[in-house]
Amino acid sequence: MKNIIKIVASDIKRLSTNVVAMVVIIGLTVIPCLYAWFNILSNWDPYGKDATKHLQVAVASSDQGIVIGTEEVNVGEIIISRLKTNDSICWVFTEDAEEAIRGVHSGEYYAALVIDEEFSANMISFLGGNIENPKITYYENEKKNAIAPKITAKVKTTIEREVDHAFVGTVAEVLLKAGEYFATVDEQGNITGKGIAKLERLDSDLNGIIVILDSYIALMDSTKQIAETGKAVGDSAKAIAKTAEDMTASMEGDTGNVEQDVQSAKNTVDTRINSLNTKLDEFSTTISVINKRLSDYTVGGPKIGPEIQGLYNLAYEKWSGTEEVDGIYTLIKDNWLYPYIPENIRTTIETLNTNFATIKTDIDEFVVAEENSAANLNEIRNKTVTDTDNVLTQAKDIRDNYSSKLSPMAGEAINSASATVSEVKKLVKYNAKSIDMVVANLNDYKKILSQSEGGLVKSRDEAIEMEKKLSCLIEDIKSLNQNEAYLKVMELLRSDPELLSDFISSPVEVSNEYVYEVENNGSMTAPFYIILSIWVGALIMSTILKTEIKDTTGMNNLKNWECFFGRFFVTCMIGQIQTLITVLGAFLFVGIQCQNRLLFWAACAWTSFVYSLLLYSFTYSFGNIGEALSVILMVIQVAGAGGTFPIEVLPDVFQALYKFMPFNYSMNAVRECIGGFYEHTYRDCMLTLLIYVGVAIFIGVILYHPFKILNEKIEISKEKSGILL
Repeated sequence: MKNIIKIVASDIKRLSTNVVAMVVIIGLTVIPCLYAWFNILSNWDPYGKDATKHLQVAVASSDQGIVIGTEEVNVGEIIISRLKTNDSICWVFTEDAEEAIRGVHSGEYYAALVIDEEFSANMISFLGGNIENPKITYYENEKKNAIAPKITAKVKTTIEREVDHAFVGTVAEVLLKAGEYFATVDEQGNITGKGIAKLERLDSDLNGIIVILDSYIALMDSTKQIAETGKAVGDSAKAIAKTAEDMTASMEGDTGNVEQDVQSAKNTVDTRINSLNTKLDEFSTTISVINKRLSDYTVGGPKIGPEIQGLYNLAYEKWSGTEEVDGIYTLIKDNWLYPYIPENIRTTIETLNTNFATIKTDIDEFVVAEENSAANLNEIRNKTVTDTDNVLTQAKDIRDNYSSKLSPMAGEAINSASATVSEVKKLVKYNAKSIDMVVANLNDYKKILSQSEGGLVKSRDEAIEMEKKLSCLIEDIKSLNQNEAYLKVMELLRSDPELLSDFISSPVEVSNEYVYEVENNGSMTAPFYIILSIWVGALIMSTILKTEIKDTTGMNNLKNWECFFGRFFVTCMIGQIQTLITVLGAFLFVGIQCQNRLLFWAACAWTSFVYSLLLYSFTYSFGNIGEALSVILMVIQVAGAGGTFPIEVLPDVFQALYKFMPFNYSMNAVRECIGGFYEHTYRDCMLTLLIYVGVAIFIGVILYHPFKILNEKIEISKEKSGILL
């Protein structure tokens, strides 16, 4: 033990009296920490909006658009208008597709999106039965950077989300607005009231025709009876034809009136919903201004009390309304849809109403406290800021979730209603051509006689089939009017097609629950780069500092293990200084997240001791071979210790070596300190590193002598080369 102390004292004395040695030591302590800091900072938030907004991605639309009725629709322009509000990527909107593609080839843009010429037409191709998928071509320059393509790949996800939302939302809105046709009421209470009455008259007429045809078939053997019956049939058929013509004209006129009523109802609904949405936006904006002014307020600064009161009065007019104009609360409460809104949304509405009144009390207290320079002024301000935050959150919930539980009933009822409308339209267009043909034949006695009995039977059977279908249609319409789900959908269709279309296009809201949440990517990568810098520091020391002790003055019976531990002391101390600087810089300069700083430093310090001892033992026993082995181990661990990519995605050889790598246990211990602790993971990792201490001592003390002769021969050979150190 005395010899170890003498070696340590001798090393410290030589270092402290040699300026060049001290400069080198200082350099050794600084280089590893710089490596860790700069790598953590460069990876701080590479996928965040502040970083990706500088990546240029070109967008060009060749979409020619389509004309639907009298309206021109260009989905490509809609997508571009949506992207202009998206600032997560630096979008560059070029004049044509050629310019965008040329920019990708030249490296000016990382990627480009080109919308096809037939994009809008293909979007609705399913209506014609010949489905063509709309096409957006994505060009990507993978040569320019290794990571950038992975970041810009989210561009494709963004475009797909925008297209899907626009498509589903538009289709849903059109269907819901078309469904308003059924929600228009007449004096009988529903759209089908007049239609049912006319259909029943038509059913009665068809039954009359069937009876006449049956009678005519039975009387074919009697000329006299046929003549008399033919005349009667002709007169009856003419009356039926006249009735059918009158009914057709009447129903077509009614259809025109219904369309006017539908349009009028739609305009009323649109006006009411637009008013509600506008007031909600203006209300939220005013509350946001109050929140901002109070958040920025400094005690002792310019007084803002009167301004805050004025802003509250504006918000009050939007929420509670005035004598002339209804407010948001009144528009929601007086709406027929209110009882169908889920209980949690209604609770949010009432809670917002209560909290809004609380803000008034907060502001009044703030104004009085500000005027009197009260000691609790800042406390009142903080409470008011918190209350306004709550109101803003609740206002957003109301806008996002309004009517969200009513829409699932719409699909089934709309399908049933659409089929019914088709049948009604067919019947409205009913004409009496077939009846006229029967009348013409009945008026000509000779032609009646020439007709075969088979033809008359066929006509009779067709009339019976028509009457059966008509009876079923009447029953379907009557049962539809009595269906509870149908009645609710009728109520729903009078409300807000645009709001429901937004919900149908994005019905699911994903709630994120993070386990061991880490604030940023820099803190996530910190364990890898800090542990790697500790290894690099130990590696540099093992190559620069000598392991052989030449001056043995005053040392008696010097043993190998004493030389090993005596010279290691300086290496260990330099390693601890390196680690301390690295850890302090990570906290104070870089600003990484950490749950327990003391345990973080302990994990790094213990790691430094283990790595310094292990690499020192390699060099001590194996010489230059040991130095090479240290580099090889570092390369293997950088590639396969799971520092950057999950170990499960790496080749099998790295997965097999993973559990034997010291990086694994050091990084896991540091991760526990950053993200949070789970049971005994930290303790187990620290204890596992003891195995490498045992390995290092075995190599340095036991294997030194077997490899001594080999190392001496290698040194002699290096000297003879005249080149190698």
